[in-house]
Amino acid sequence: MDSPSGMRVYTRGETGELEKPFEKAVILPQQSDEDPAKHAWADARFAADIMAEHGVFFALLMPPEAAPEERSQALRFSEGFVALYERIDSSGPPERTDLKSFTRQVIEEMKPFIEWKATQGDAQRSGNLRSLVWPLFFDHTRHEAERHTRRLEQLGQGDSGFDKKEVMGFWNNIMEEHGRFVAHLLDPDEFELIDEATKASNAFRNLGTGGVGGALSALAAEPGTVTKALTEFPETSAVLSAAELILDFKTKAARDIEAARIKSIIDPRLADHVRREALKFVDELRRAV
Repeated sequence: MDSPSGMRVYTRGETGELEKPFEKAVILPQQSDEDPAKHAWADARFAADIMAEHGVFFALLMPPEAAPEERSQALRFSEGFVALYERIDSSGPPERTDLKSFTRQVIEEMKPFIEWKATQGDAQRSGNLRSLVWPLFFDHTRHEAERHTRRLEQLGQGDSGFDKKEVMGFWNNIMEEHGRFVAHLLDPDEFELIDEATKASNAFRNLGTGGVGGALSALAAEPGTVTKALTEFPETSAVLSAAELILDFKTKAARDIEAARIKSIIDPRLADHVRREALKFVDELRRAV
């Protein structure tokens, strides 16, 4: 794939070619680029795509016999975010003078979906909704959307920086929940993979406690999940090591799910979705100060 001016295209492999039909590229500013307009475009593009897929995943887990209206609502949200993604993708980064209005527009389009996720999560918990969507999945996707809006608000103010503590706190939690999701979506016969996903979840839970102690706890609890090569345990190094390993794990898993080498009820689009989020985690952590 060709990279837009000043941006880098990330794919699963080194060639830059997409592994069709399920892989999507992630386009981000160059590592040293702090231009808030480029970051706003890349983050808005990423968020719109992720939100569009959330709508699809909800619909897949809402049988028409059980939740027809909610399923239709999820698909309408997805269609709206597909349209938003296409507008962002085709327009390129905004001018600096348009930065605030650009980010505000994207935020406003995300707010109704955030509210809907909260409402549906409450309904699923109470039994008023009988879908196949876990309440945690509604919460998980809502937290992602809320974080995207916070990031866009920051970029709208012209600030493209990442705070290390915030990046680690948010993404550790997301990766920890991904591990549990994967463990519960694998075929029950996939004993080794279920164990591996659970160990990954445990490692990120320990890392989420923060500080050197959290890193040491993760290493002690799951030494195969976070690299054993560390001779010192600064927090960022331990988390980055875990993030890179989980990205490798998700990349391999996406390929194996697509090739039916892994038995599961994981849609290949979901496998690539969580892979791209792990890639975003790695990128943000490398930029964080």
